[in-house]
Amino acid sequence: MVWARTKLMIWDYIFEPVVDVRISYTGKTPEKFYKKINEYIRTIFNIPDAYVQEKNYLWEKNKDGEKFEVAWEITKILDVFSYIVVEIDLRGFSAAGEGKATVRLKPRLITEYPQDTIFQQNLLYEILRRTWHRLFYHRKRMEYLNLGKELVTTFESSVKRFGETMNGEPESREEASQG
Repeated sequence: MVWARTKLMIWDYIFEPVVDVRISYTGKTPEKFYKKINEYIRTIFNIPDAYVQEKNYLWEKNKDGEKFEVAWEITKILDVFSYIVVEIDLRGFSAAGEGKATVRLKPRLITEYPQDTIFQQNLLYEILRRTWHRLFYHRKRMEYLNLGKELVTTFESSVKRFGETMNGEPESREEASQG
C-alpha cells in the first residue's frame, strides 16, 4: 500500500462485471458461521490479524432467538502498489435452533500510485509511469487478479462445504449489483 496524501487509484472488481457473491444458508444453527468465517479468513487468505478489521458487529439475543450482522474488511497486501480488499458481510437469524444466514463477498484489486511530489505530478513522470505500467506491471496485476479469484472461490467453496456439513442446503448466487 502506498502511503501518500495524493494518489492515483486503479480499482478492479475480481469478478467483472459481478460486484458481489452471495451464499445463502437455511438450516440448523446458522450462528456457527461467525467462528468458521473468522477461521477461513485467516487460513485461506493467509493474512495476520492486523489486516482483518471487523467493521460491524451486532448480535441481538431475545426470547424468540438471535439476530446477527457482522462485517469484516480484509486486506491482502501483494506488493508496494497493489493489494486485494475483500468485504465480507454475514447476516442472519436463529430461532429454536433453526434459521437463515447470508454471506456476501465483495472482492476487488486496488493499485495505488503516489502523486505527492512535484516530479510525480509532472507530465514526464506520468508518461513514464503509464509506459512502465503497460509494458511490465499490467501482467503482474493480471496475476494478482487470478490470485484473487482463486482465494475468493476457495473461501466460497469452504463456506458452502461448512453449510453442507450442518445439514443445510447452501445456495450460491452471484449478483451484478452496483456499489
